[in-house]
Amino acid sequence: MFRNIILAVLIAIVLTYSLGHLASQWLDLHFTFAEHDFEPVTSILTVTGIVAILVIVGFIIAFSIFAAIAFAIIAAGIGLFVVGVSVFWPVILFTLVIFLLVRDRQSPAY
Repeated sequence: MFRNIILAVLIAIVLTYSLGHLASQWLDLHFTFAEHDFEPVTSILTVTGIVAILVIVGFIIAFSIFAAIAFAIIAAGIGLFVVGVSVFWPVILFTLVIFLLVRDRQSPAY
């Protein structure tokens, strides 16, 4: 799992650098804030920051959806177990009594 995280980080770095290079060189995209033009490296860092924020938001959304689905499945499983026990408790009790009466009692051999 740790290897997958490292690969994901490396892929994110390559993608953000590529997008930053694409934005500054091919599209001639420059960031301006309060009439101050940022240099290309700062533009790449800005695009990298925006992409990193979007990746974090994507992870949060993916994990929250996964957690909601897992919670629903676990809740449904617990609910089915409780319903099964509540419906079949006389059968379970009757089977347990028969088992306790019929089982072979082994006396310890000394």
